[in-house]
Amino acid sequence: MRFNKKVISLLAVICVFGTSISSAEAFSIKRKSGNNIQAAKTEQNKIIKNKQKKSKNKPVENVPYTNEVHSVFTLNDCIDNAIKYNPSIQAAIYNEDVYKSRIGQAWANFFPAISAGIEASRSGNKYTGDFPYLANQYSTMGYIPTVSASMMLFDFGKTKATADMAKRLYEASQESTKENINTIIYNIKTAYYNILFAQAQVKVYEDTVADYQLQLDQAWGFYRYGTKPKVDVVTAEYNLGKAKLNLVKAKNVLEVAQVLLSQIMGIPEYTNYELSDQLTLNLFDITEENAIKTAFDIRPELVAAQKASEAAKMNLRAIRREYAPDLGIFGSYSNGIGNKYNLQSGQVGVSLNYNGLNIARIKKQVDEANAEYKKAKAEYEDVKHTVYFNVKKNYLELETDREAIVIAKLALDQAKEQYRQVTGRYKAGVGDAIELKDGENTYLNARLDFYNAMLNYNVTAAGLEKEIGLPLKQKSEKVLDIKAEDL
Repeated sequence: MRFNKKVISLLAVICVFGTSISSAEAFSIKRKSGNNIQAAKTEQNKIIKNKQKKSKNKPVENVPYTNEVHSVFTLNDCIDNAIKYNPSIQAAIYNEDVYKSRIGQAWANFFPAISAGIEASRSGNKYTGDFPYLANQYSTMGYIPTVSASMMLFDFGKTKATADMAKRLYEASQESTKENINTIIYNIKTAYYNILFAQAQVKVYEDTVADYQLQLDQAWGFYRYGTKPKVDVVTAEYNLGKAKLNLVKAKNVLEVAQVLLSQIMGIPEYTNYELSDQLTLNLFDITEENAIKTAFDIRPELVAAQKASEAAKMNLRAIRREYAPDLGIFGSYSNGIGNKYNLQSGQVGVSLNYNGLNIARIKKQVDEANAEYKKAKAEYEDVKHTVYFNVKKNYLELETDREAIVIAKLALDQAKEQYRQVTGRYKAGVGDAIELKDGENTYLNARLDFYNAMLNYNVTAAGLEKEIGLPLKQKSEKVLDIKAEDL
């Protein structure tokens, strides 16, 4: 019984020692797992970080919005709803947990492995010989419970390399989540601005319908007094009908845009809301050089590619270390119960061994891991080139869109003045219906072109924010100071 206590104590020491080593490693991981992205975080990154903490290990929240309740959303409200309710963000966050668990799985190699079992057997002997008095037989029934434990002490860095690889993949998954959120924010802004444009488009066509209705009334009046031919009435009726059709189409575009925004927010069935903002014309405090540098530093997609490259390097290191043996300790104890002799046995020891070493296979695995590492480095460079191109492209387009707004506003002013003149001529009985229609169409298209220029400017700015990974800092001045009567 004395030996029994010693062996059991040894097994307990193995378990405690293994747990201590693994706990220390886990603490080291936790202490070193800080975010290596630059400290300069903006409001957008803070929102992402806070929402990730709130959403971690929680199911998708129940959406509080129903069409019986009317809401007024700002752009930030829409972004907040998307981060809170969009299921793709939840999926990305849970994907982080998957990769995080693999870090612990890697370090689990240093935890003790315990085996236990019981064996029941019946044994007997029978002797037959020349002398009857030597003939005898007997049998015994026995139960042999067995417990054993083993623990790896050192594997020459194989486990550490595997854990480092898992850690890099976990960090890459975190950046992928940020990129997912970054993309959704861009989609929210694009859908939001498209709704604002669609609302402006509806307003333009409503004004057009009202103008053509007034022109029809005037054409009828002129026709009754014989100052204008009936063709003016027919033309006015046609113009009014076409304007009403365009208004119906514009309202449909608005409804579709609203459904799209609801879908991106994660509340696809909710449509009883309105937007409180307008298309903005703020200038942005950003230079091309600063935009590219910032994107290279913090763009989540680029950081994720870099982490994936580092993970591939760690994997190559782990495969190369497969040539090394494993150093461990082991112990076992068994106690025969019910047999004739009640045998007890125990075993402790230290092992140094290779587990299924196949040099040819390891060599090919090293070649594969080396190729994967080179591939990951090339993919990182490809993403870097793509980010550079997209940042530069969006920056140049933003400058072009800014100039387009000024030109579109000038064209709008000219079209408005022309429309005012042809309308006055027609009312005075001097102009004709064709001249009036041309003036109306010119003014209509100029208004739509100006709103479209504003839309492009805002969408391009959102695209530049997406490519950089940060929201743009706005200046106090604007591209133009626009008043409602100017449109």
